[in-house]
Parts: sequence; C-alpha cells; structure tokens
Amino acid sequence: MIRLRDIRYRYPHTGWVLKGVDFSVKDCEYLFIGGANGSGKSTLAYLFNGLIPHFFGGTLQGTVTIDDLNTLEHKVFELFSHVGLVLQNADAQLFNSTVEDEIAFGLESLGLSGAEIDNRIREISRTLKLEDLLERSPATLSGGEKRLVAIASVLCLNPSVLLLDEPYGDLDWEAVERVRQALSEVNRSGKTVIVIEQRMGKFLHDTSRCLILEQGKLLYEGAPQSAHEVLLNAHLLPQYSTGRNRSSGKEPLLIAQDLSYRIKEKEILKGVSLELRKGETLALIGRNGSGKTTLLKHFNGLLRPTSGRVTFKGEEIQGKAPSELAAEVGLSFQNPNDQFFKYRVKDEVMAGPRILGKIQEDWLQEIWQVFDLHELLDRSPYRLSEGEKKRVALASILATRPKLLVLDEPTSGQDGRFREALATLMAELKNRGFTIVIATHDLEFAQAVADRWIVLH
Repeated sequence: MIRLRDIRYRYPHTGWVLKGVDFSVKDCEYLFIGGANGSGKSTLAYLFNGLIPHFFGGTLQGTVTIDDLNTLEHKVFELFSHVGLVLQNADAQLFNSTVEDEIAFGLESLGLSGAEIDNRIREISRTLKLEDLLERSPATLSGGEKRLVAIASVLCLNPSVLLLDEPYGDLDWEAVERVRQALSEVNRSGKTVIVIEQRMGKFLHDTSRCLILEQGKLLYEGAPQSAHEVLLNAHLLPQYSTGRNRSSGKEPLLIAQDLSYRIKEKEILKGVSLELRKGETLALIGRNGSGKTTLLKHFNGLLRPTSGRVTFKGEEIQGKAPSELAAEVGLSFQNPNDQFFKYRVKDEVMAGPRILGKIQEDWLQEIWQVFDLHELLDRSPYRLSEGEKKRVALASILATRPKLLVLDEPTSGQDGRFREALATLMAELKNRGFTIVIATHDLEFAQAVADRWIVLH
C-alpha cells in the first residue's frame, strides 16, 4: 500500500509544485493520474520511489510510505523492488549498448540466474514484440521503440507496484494495444499499476480509479466513469474545430524523389516519393520504426539520402548545409532535450531569430502568449516538465517564421488544452501561408489539422 499524507513539495529555486496532496493507493489497484502540463504529475511519480527527495532535493513536507517504508528513511535502491518506474523521457532510462543488455541490466541486479534472466527477456520480448530489436543499440531506435524498451526493462522486474509516466506517448496504435493488454494482465496477476497520462479516453477506462491534478492539488478523485465533466471543464479533453480551411496551393514547395536511406545493413527508407505543396498541412503516419523521423531529417539536410533526391523551392537540398536551410525549414525534434543549448527559456526561443537576424517583437509576443511561456522565460529548459519542454522546443522553431515548419510528434506529452490550442494555431499559420509537416501517432489530432495523410509502412 502507498500512502501520501499532506504532501507539499518544491524543487530547488521554484515555488510549491505539490500543495497538500493526500491519498492512498491500495494493493492490486489500477490507478490513473491525469492533469494539465505542469500540474505535478511527474513530481508525484518521483515521490513513489524516493527519487524525491534523495535525487532531486528540494523541500518536502508530509510523509510518503510504501509498504510501511517511509521514503525519507530509505534510499532509492531499497525501494527498487517495491516500485518500478518507467520515466516519461525514455532516453533518460536507456544506457546499455544493446536492447537485450538494457532489459537484462535490472534483472542482473536482482541476482537472478542466467536461465531465469534469459526466460524473462524472451517472455517480455514476445509480449511487446521486441524480438527484432534485441541486438540493436537503443540509440538507433525510434522514439516509440525506445519507450517500448523502457517499459519492457521495468515490466520484467515484476515489482509489486508498476508506475508508468506517459507510457503511451510516441507509440503507434498497435504498440498501444500491446502495452494496454500487458498492463491489464499485470494488474490481474495481483500487482498495483499506476499510469500517468495526458491522453484520456480508453486509457482512463482501463483503470479502476482516477486522480486529476490541477496546479499541484487534487481536483478529482473517484471513478473514471464519473470524470468526464471534470475533464471537460478543465479543458483536458481537446475540442477541435471542424470548420477549418483545407485548401492549399498547387505549387510544390518540397519534392522527394525515390528517396532511400540505409544505416549499415538496415534500410530505413526505401524508394519514398512525395510532393509537399505550398500552404498545405501534411501528416506523416506510420508504425514505430517506419522511418517518419528519418524522412523529416531529410527535409532540412540533417540527413543525406543513400539514393534519390530532395528539392526545396526547386533547388536540390543535397550540398546545402543545414544552417543554410535553417531560415526557411524549421524542424522541431521528437525529443526536445536534443534541441536545447541555452540556459534560459527566453534565450532558447530567441536564439534562432538572433542568429538569423529575424527578431520581430510582435511575433515573439504572440509566441509567448500562444505557448503560455511567460512564467517560464527565466527558467532553465532542462528543468521543465517534459510537456513544458515540448512547448519551448516548438516555440523556438516557430520563432524564426520558417516557410516550412516540420514537427516531429508535436502533441506527445501535451495535455488536451495545448493540443486544442496547437490545432487552432496551425489553422492560423496555414491561413498566413505557412506549410506544415507533422509526424504523429495522434490520429485524432492529425484528422483535425491535416489536409492530407501519407502513411509509411
């Protein structure tokens, strides 16, 4: 059993993130925790296994007990067998040279026999369909594949409490169903499962109880079936407009012709051809590992094709440095941490306009407003929640006003309020003549914003 009593917490140099949170999690319960970006969900997760206060520091008031162990009095490694945590940022959890080694690492620390380790790796790989990834380096995987590996590495430890922070982010629809089924089976076997998620709907109704956080306080605690009105009033369920302009020009802005890309013996892209027209919004859809991110990185010259060609405004991209294209092609990465290089949010967002000599104060004021960044401007982008990081990364690309805006999983880790606002912003950008490409697993969002879909397989 987990018990939180009157929890107040703040990170070093911040205000209170949790403000009097008080609840229990029963043995064998399946709990859903939701809330807006920055509401304190991930902070709550760090409390469950002692990362707060032993790793993050800060000020903690109140008590957290796990199976009668006070987390203040026990180190993280002592709580390891009680609570297994899958982090929101999968990259922060993966550090071994192969996927198989990654899954084996935790099992070895439990002192299991080689035969038992091999058996558990085989079983979890079959459940989550990871067999073809076992010899790959985690660094070469797609964002969704990395998330599956992170889930597998914790799931196979068989902890008494399984805690997952945004487990469905970056996953394709088939992988989502595999993870849902696996979590339900874990719960039926007598384990406690806690899922922290931005996306509601069917994920919410998998669970037996739900908590909704708002600005560090409990907004709702009760049955998932009764939470709908609360979620609507809190703008956590996006309400997309159906009357948007879906027209686009006929003049091509970017053309990919018979594009192929290979890493060693693995062919990532094979004969891809597409045409992107000025003023349209295009959605790239496909399974994890289908090549969506790889294709996007060809649009601004970060990757060079093994064969084929890409032209932008009638000129071939190959031979041009990414810095030459930066003023006209803006790419927001799937993992925002890969994009940051400044120590203040304001400097991060303004870096592109300063380098390119394109500072427009009116436009920057719009950026601060749309992405709700006013209270974050003087904070470090590295110390934000994953959802806040994503907003900063998107804002920093849009700040340069590129002709082509390329967004990799823009809604991953984002609450319904932001997804709705982003859809509205994209409609406005389209009306202003921007051309937009998004790679996404969020089919509801893609349906709301895109003029066309292209499916990679």
